[in-house]
Amino acid sequence: MSNVLNNKISHKEKKILSDNIEVEKININSISKKVPGENISDTLIASISTDIERYIEWLNSIELSVAKDHLLAGPYLSPEYPVWPRKHDNFHYPLGMKKLLSLGFTGIKDLALKNADKYKNNQKQYLLLISKVYKETIKVIDKFALAARDNDQSNIFHACNALSQKPPGTFLEACQLYWFATIFRIGTSTVGRIDQHLYPYYKSDMGKGVIDKVAAKKVVSELLYRFEERGAGKGDTLQNITLGGLNAKGKDTTNPLTYLILEAFLENKYIEPKINIRISKETSQQLLDYVADLQMRGSGICTVFNDDVIIDGLLGYNRPIEIATEYCADGCTEIILDGMGATWFRYIDCVKAIEHTLFQGEENVPVKKRLQYYSDYQDCVDVEPPVEKGLKTPGFLTMNTFDDFYRAYLSQLEYQVDTMLKDPFGNDDDPMRLFTAATMPGVLEEAIEPYTNSQCYHTYGLFIGSLGTAVNSLAAVKSLIYEKKIIQKEELLSAIRDNFENKSIIHQLCKKAPKFGNDDDYVDTIAVDIATRFASWVSKYKDRTGKPILPGLYNHLFHHTAYRVGATPDGRKFGDPVGEHLSPSPGTTKKGPTAIINSVCKVNTKEQIFGSTLHLNIPKVSIQGIEKPYDILNTLNKAFCYKGGCVLNVSMLDVEQLLEAQNHPEKYRDLVVRVWGFSYYFTRLSKEMQDHVISRAENACMD
Repeated sequence: MSNVLNNKISHKEKKILSDNIEVEKININSISKKVPGENISDTLIASISTDIERYIEWLNSIELSVAKDHLLAGPYLSPEYPVWPRKHDNFHYPLGMKKLLSLGFTGIKDLALKNADKYKNNQKQYLLLISKVYKETIKVIDKFALAARDNDQSNIFHACNALSQKPPGTFLEACQLYWFATIFRIGTSTVGRIDQHLYPYYKSDMGKGVIDKVAAKKVVSELLYRFEERGAGKGDTLQNITLGGLNAKGKDTTNPLTYLILEAFLENKYIEPKINIRISKETSQQLLDYVADLQMRGSGICTVFNDDVIIDGLLGYNRPIEIATEYCADGCTEIILDGMGATWFRYIDCVKAIEHTLFQGEENVPVKKRLQYYSDYQDCVDVEPPVEKGLKTPGFLTMNTFDDFYRAYLSQLEYQVDTMLKDPFGNDDDPMRLFTAATMPGVLEEAIEPYTNSQCYHTYGLFIGSLGTAVNSLAAVKSLIYEKKIIQKEELLSAIRDNFENKSIIHQLCKKAPKFGNDDDYVDTIAVDIATRFASWVSKYKDRTGKPILPGLYNHLFHHTAYRVGATPDGRKFGDPVGEHLSPSPGTTKKGPTAIINSVCKVNTKEQIFGSTLHLNIPKVSIQGIEKPYDILNTLNKAFCYKGGCVLNVSMLDVEQLLEAQNHPEKYRDLVVRVWGFSYYFTRLSKEMQDHVISRAENACMD
């Protein structure tokens, strides 16, 4: 093993609790200055004020939809916003639904107005503007009430009328508020822990006999259907719900509403909302069976989150237990905190860093490519790496040992980390939209904008993508160049420059080198070392509230990485697929899912707490004829969690069906497959993404 790998990371480099972090890298000069005694800047007020009038005008353009066959009011879609709204809300995090349900629209309006008297200048103005926004939302709800009355929809009228005056008091009113909040937010967004948000109202109504399970299921089914329609068949809509999970006392919070939601979902073939289920050693067999049932569909619609690892990991990054247990999924499978703050992510490319190491910080891409994001309805964009050029490290030909090569590689990675994190997340030019900000912790009480409010727990993070492919390349260099010495450095560089054309012997040697995902410590220890070092580099940075930035092993643009990196020493040619997130490269695993799980779980994902996802692909043919296929899935889910995995998505794939669907799409319009953090119709994927999914299916294997 390399001496570099053997060397323990110093105390200063390790990921440690933020109160012990010795280096705080944050560019304070980019934070706008405030008047002494003020928590809100003139810049921030100006930015909000510009957006508010536009937002209020937009609110009044919402269609007053009250259909006679519906239980809830409101259109499926929000109107188009006059400008692209991500400046003030990227929609990747949930509203503070517990706060909104508790106070209601009127409660937020009144509390903001009341607390405005405690402050002066910009803080007072900030709260007055919140009150103004919520006053306008109440006016819109009143319009819905009148529309329901005019259409003889008495139940909808009473629910809307109640919500225009007070917080919800019934399950129906709570679901109606939920939908109003959804459409008032403008874009499709992360939903969060819906079973926990709504269960108190369900439990109360069931206890009082106000509603029975059949009636409640009708309401739940309509709410879920609305998310499906709101998604409009677009796939990557961020509409994730998270179910179950432990509370601060270690008790599982799965409840009857959790199961009711799952029952309603299983009765339909929706791709919205995405289902994420938190499991732990306390999870019931009933919930595990629901997970297996969803996985058997083959669409990858259900993702498993391991509470036993994730909660401990969040505690390690100074998230108190009461906060850590409120985690949920982002729009994909990033780990965020439900109703506690915003999220934003950046990423670096550890496969690109291989190229930078070989070519002294320069690129080796044979041709520039333009790709669609993932679907056939999207425009093509330039495929650009997050950091195009690296450091000018020593030339590969001068590196006498693998340690030399590995040190250069680590320096390229750390350079990317510093490049991507040198500017802080969030600024006063782009404050959170007030409709959303009012639901965040401490905002109404302290008149502090969320991005600088210490009561908020934002999950800002940095991803390192496709680690499995990168370590395959490092293992190949170590084995073939420095240990076995069966390829000369000049030969390898020449082969990679030429994309392995007319270099079949070298190409085959590279492809046969050890690969991640086969429970082989030769490769896996490199992955463990890189992940640990990456966590130490990232956690030196803090957000504007003083909390550390979170690292994660994730890459939502894996199909773009394949075309923004040239050939690599693992035998991968330009355009060949790279591994997704913390998954092996397609076609490189030979020992089945057990070995894959063993490799992945050697990495300490408690350190990579922004999200470390394994996509486990299983051929459908492997479980055909098995008496109890659910048992196989239950065993894989449990094994992954018990061994310390973080996030798992299982896809059941049929390569023949996928190839047939690619050639005859008209026959397979309803075929759904996992993409990255969402599932989507296979025939609507871009050609490159279809090819990637097919490569998963071709190379899926079972013990």
